[in-house]
Amino acid sequence: MRALLLFVMGCLMAGCGNQRQPADAANAADAANADERAGLAAASELPQPVTETALLSCEPMAGMTPHCGYRNPEDLVPIPGTDLLIVSEMGEFMADSPGNLSLLNTATGGRETLTINWSSTGARWGEEGCPPPDASALSPHGIDLITRDDGEVSLLVVNHGKRESVEFFAVAASGELTWRGCALPPGDPFINDVAARGDGGFYVTHMWDKSGSFEDTVAKLLDGQATGWVWAWSPASGFKRLAETDDLMPNGIALNADNTVLYVNAYIGNKTFALDLEKQTRIAEIELRQPDNVSIDADGTLWIASHQHDAIGQACTQVTAGPCLLPFQVVRTNAETFSSDVVINHNGPPMGYATVALKVGNRLYLGTAHGDRIVSVELSESGS
Repeated sequence: MRALLLFVMGCLMAGCGNQRQPADAANAADAANADERAGLAAASELPQPVTETALLSCEPMAGMTPHCGYRNPEDLVPIPGTDLLIVSEMGEFMADSPGNLSLLNTATGGRETLTINWSSTGARWGEEGCPPPDASALSPHGIDLITRDDGEVSLLVVNHGKRESVEFFAVAASGELTWRGCALPPGDPFINDVAARGDGGFYVTHMWDKSGSFEDTVAKLLDGQATGWVWAWSPASGFKRLAETDDLMPNGIALNADNTVLYVNAYIGNKTFALDLEKQTRIAEIELRQPDNVSIDADGTLWIASHQHDAIGQACTQVTAGPCLLPFQVVRTNAETFSSDVVINHNGPPMGYATVALKVGNRLYLGTAHGDRIVSVELSESGS
């Protein structure tokens, strides 16, 4: 029973498992593995790993331009005034395995190395006395970048490497990072995404308690009970649990430009809600299937990556090279009216299982938590 619950938890939260492949590849795999798969087929249709080299190529297709050479590029943020995006290359979900921070040069379309200086002697941000992480174990997840009130550019990184933490980095125009501090949430949380404030504070989503049993967490989710919330952190008061944010696995999070409204994705709750931070009240909500990350563009519009696969029956664990092709949508939402439209509805190559949609100029850049690529899509003048 515990093994079954662990499998369900992994599928529910990671969306990283088996995917449907084209008929010719599936038939070839069926011929070779029919006996082995026969016992599994009745319980859940388990397609075979990608075998067609065409699915692994980095050639443009379906209106998408792949940018390859990454490992699980789960989240993206732009460096102001440059052609560079910072990429969070996440370790395997729930394994807390090491990942990476890298760059995408939107002018060349290529991956670039990102340098981190861990031995800065400059002023510290974050909690007083918070020690540097184990650099070799850095396991980034959600990230956010902001120009602070003091004029410095700051990157905040959710880190799972040997601890649950939010790491602070100063960002140079070249993309070089300098570690400047950290903050450690209380208890034993499994955090996901972070939204930075200009005053040095932030908000971070707490999916569930790691110290709780998997059985209890799965039971709560399947019963429709809240498992997490949002933490607010400030230099003056530390961590405080935000009222009215309890939900089923809070995931992506974003803050509007004037720091008055917080947007939160509840992944298993199948919704995105807006929280008025002064009134501590939810003021809007839309139903979305398995919303992952949410970003806000220069016009204040929300861009939400929404997963369309069966969270229990499909995953990506057999995909060991190239992209995971689970279906997804990108939903554009008006931050004031909360009216929404589907801009991308995609199922197939060159990439699936999009976790983030970031608008840069007239292009959308899409990352994923399982795969070797980012893709970019050109938007029309109407933004679709």
